[in-house]
This record gives sequence, structure tokens and C-alpha cells, in this order.
Amino acid sequence: MIRGELKWYEVASRLEQAAYEALTDTPDRHGVVPGAIAWDACDCGMLAVSVAQVYPSELFPSPQAAPFGACQAPYEVAEIVVQIIRCAPQAEGQSLYPTAAALDASAQQVARDAYETLRAVSLELCEMNEQRDIEDYLVRPQVTQGPQGGCVGTELRALVSLPRN
Repeated sequence: MIRGELKWYEVASRLEQAAYEALTDTPDRHGVVPGAIAWDACDCGMLAVSVAQVYPSELFPSPQAAPFGACQAPYEVAEIVVQIIRCAPQAEGQSLYPTAAALDASAQQVARDAYETLRAVSLELCEMNEQRDIEDYLVRPQVTQGPQGGCVGTELRALVSLPRN
């Protein structure tokens, strides 16, 4: 079982590595980041994994409703966020809008990233659960984000449970 003060970083890092290795078109920037990322500089893209929230739980995945026993719920749950962003199509030259071909290519890239990320994260969480590295997990719906700040991509959230220690 994963334990210690960096347990959530370790979970996030393993998910980041799995997602990065699964991407057909790997971005130059990737890693575990502290909190939400700024959608203002896509460069060649970015894969970012962060821990959005951590809370005590008596019954996964629900937050603890009231003090439990000696004020300690048996589990701790983290919400892990996996984002893959790319440059959104922009208007070029005298045009006021991106071309249909550029939009289509972007849609294909986002769909491929979404598929590869969801598959990799799901497989890694399943493996971590089978090896008893984690207590339990739940993959939430994947959501397309943007375009915003010249970026477009997807966000996947997963809830992961570990025993409190």
C-alpha cells in the first residue's frame, strides 16, 4: 500500500507516467503540477497531473460526514486531475477564423489524446488496485476543455482511496 507524506504525489506521478507513455504525440512539457494549470501557453502541448483535493472518508468515495470513532475516518480520498492540452486552431493571415481543416485536425488530436489518456489512467489505476498499492478508485467522466487562451484539450478526474496513516 502506498503510504507516507508524499503518497498522493506518488499516485499522481504514476498516473502521469502512464498517460505520457501512452500518448502517440507526446508533448514537450509534462509532469505533476501544484494545482490548476494556466491555459495561456500551450507551446507544443502539455500533460499535467495534479491533486485537486484530499478528504477523509468512511465509505469510498463519500467525504466523511461527521467525526468517526476517535475522530479518524479509516480512509483518505484524493481527487487526481489529468489534463492534456494542445494549441487550439487560430485565424491565420487576413482570416477572422481558423480553417475547417485546422478545426478537424484539432478535433482528431483532442479525441486521440482523450482516448489514450483515459485508457492509460484506467489501466494504471486497475493495476495499482490489483497490486494493493491503493485501496479503491473511481474514474470520473472525461471532459473536453476550451478552447481557452489559445489552448484546447481534455480533463480526466479520478478518485483514489488509501488507508489513513
